Amino acid sequence: MPILLKRFSTPPKRRVIMKFSQTLFLIILLTVSAGSLFAEAWADEPQENPIDFSTMSLEELKNVEIISVSKKPENISEVGAAVFVITAEDIRRSGVTGIPEALRMAPGVQVARIGPTDWAVTIRGLNQQFSNNILVLIDGRSVYTPIFSGVFWDIQDTVLEDIERIEIIRGPGGTVWGANAVNGVINIITKKAKDTSGGLLTVLTGTQEGYSAAVRYGGKSGKNTFYRVYAKHFNRDQFDTSATDCQDSYFPEDNWRSLRSGFRADTESESDSLTLQGEVFANRYDTEFCRISLSFPYLLLQDDVSESAGGHLMGRWQHNISETSDILLQLYYDHTEKDHDMTRSAVRIGDADFRHRFYVFPGHEIVWGAGYRFISDEFSVQEEFSDPVSAFQPLDISPTDSDKNLYSAFVQDTMLLIPNNLSLTVGARLEHNDCTGLEIQPGISLLWTFSEKQSFWASAARAVRTPSRTESGIKITEGIIDRSDDKLIRDVFGPDISGSMIPVAPVTITFFGNDRLDSETLMAYQIGFRAEPADSLFLEFTAFYNKYDKLIVTADTAGPYPEAEPSLHYVIPFYYSNSMKGEAYGMELSGDWQVLPQWRLAASYSLLKTKLHWNSVIAEIEEKSNPCDQFSLRSSLDIGRQIQLDVWLRYVDRLSDNENDIESYTTLDTRISWKPLGTLELSVTGQNLLDRQHQEFSPFEVERSVYFKLDWRF
Repeated sequence: MPILLKRFSTPPKRRVIMKFSQTLFLIILLTVSAGSLFAEAWADEPQENPIDFSTMSLEELKNVEIISVSKKPENISEVGAAVFVITAEDIRRSGVTGIPEALRMAPGVQVARIGPTDWAVTIRGLNQQFSNNILVLIDGRSVYTPIFSGVFWDIQDTVLEDIERIEIIRGPGGTVWGANAVNGVINIITKKAKDTSGGLLTVLTGTQEGYSAAVRYGGKSGKNTFYRVYAKHFNRDQFDTSATDCQDSYFPEDNWRSLRSGFRADTESESDSLTLQGEVFANRYDTEFCRISLSFPYLLLQDDVSESAGGHLMGRWQHNISETSDILLQLYYDHTEKDHDMTRSAVRIGDADFRHRFYVFPGHEIVWGAGYRFISDEFSVQEEFSDPVSAFQPLDISPTDSDKNLYSAFVQDTMLLIPNNLSLTVGARLEHNDCTGLEIQPGISLLWTFSEKQSFWASAARAVRTPSRTESGIKITEGIIDRSDDKLIRDVFGPDISGSMIPVAPVTITFFGNDRLDSETLMAYQIGFRAEPADSLFLEFTAFYNKYDKLIVTADTAGPYPEAEPSLHYVIPFYYSNSMKGEAYGMELSGDWQVLPQWRLAASYSLLKTKLHWNSVIAEIEEKSNPCDQFSLRSSLDIGRQIQLDVWLRYVDRLSDNENDIESYTTLDTRISWKPLGTLELSVTGQNLLDRQHQEFSPFEVERSVYFKLDWRF
């Protein structure tokens, strides 16, 4: 390899998160919980009373209330936006073991596994590891990190059985949710505490999943207060992805261990509801990484441990003033520490959000709100990754700590132009941040319900993505050119260089941040159609056109130059800049068909085309980090009262970018479950059954797997 590139992975700083203590904690927790409740386990039916989506008709499913479009409850059939809801029943019957895998069920969402702990998730294109153009929320709390502009999916986890639904808004959500909700919003909503009364124990083991276990107990205190506490632990140590040297192009984390514990408490009265919830977690990953040196052999493969830890506390109060007016106040604090690429970041976020909904007069509803967010971060660069010979430091972030403020306000007005037939929604959000100043994100949508079973909608909106901390202030050396490759050296230094002039010193590839970046912008246009041709069939079609501007990319704007410190070497610089624009267009089609009372089919198809343009170059670049075509078909069949059979077929088109050429693939997942008792469910799931392994976004191979799961409610 003439260019020795080091993958942007998550190397390490050792801390005291020991596997023994994790296992001991789990054993104690499971023993105490199960032992204290075992005597009552078989006496009563479980007290959990979630919404049973499996018993709903398609008409009822179509009118499930969502909150992510306008920060107010409204039916899916009454919103002028592309909305998809993944229910608790969908998650259970799909057999997925993590939130990113569940998102594959939604049309227009691209999910690709990068490694044992990393996923690339996006909506309608521009996919990459940190999902920087979608805003992800858990119960309304943003988990979008300002460090890399995206989501660390390895630390966004919870007990899957506690998720009530996942609301996915395809298209910009900046009018209501603010910056970074560019291509869409994913809101993961957990169940109320009163819907998780009683106990739950889940145990899972399989060929690629290692083992995992979760325990939860919910109860009641007083007349109107409900609570639950939970803990979850897993050890996924089955991946054999070790590299032998730095010539390999991918160094994924292996032996991923995680422990988290949390609680939720809800209390309600006639006009008020109060929620308090919190969680702490710790992750540990064995990893391989390449340490860069200015002396031969330039890149050295090392083993170490990478870790992440943190927690959050959130409170939410809602007061119903009348049937047509209510207010909501939400406060949360989030603290996360994580190792990544020779440094460790600590991010602390404090957030306050207020929302008020009221009717001016019948048919004229206004939702408005204001918010404040304080973001404090600190980086500590690990000295052990310096070159021991020349003290070369491959990574630097300036400044190493930062405090930033974000102020916001929004208003959205929904007007019934023709009662029960035509409605118009207009709104805008104003935000002021310390990086790019004032950002304005307006939006408008029109919904035409021309019959009880058919509706058409159209919308237009502007959204922005603010620069991340790394894009603004990082300096990182990502690779070194092997000077023995004469052809590459001449490409870099010019074809006229003579053999005697070829530099003896190493040549590094270095990326530089830019503290004068503007926000990326999007103008998005959508149309959609919903229809219920029969009582057993529901169809939805969406077409969209996205126009991006000021996209942040890295470009080589200058030739190599010599640098004397800490020792002589040449630098090929790449600078972050707003030097690209682009467009994306496509369509999404989804449908639900209740074939028989005990058999349901759900299908979706997505088409996506993306083009990028350099601002100074007319030529187009076909963006191929996203599949052009995606197809999904899920079958859910009840065989009597005790057995359920689920089959999920997916097709994903090929990817071809500058780094990887990923072939198209087809997967088949099958799950069969048996309920010998009303409180006990046993299931076996096979994933990726059609081939032994396949790539999705990187050289990492996703392998065929089988796992067994036990769910016991007591």
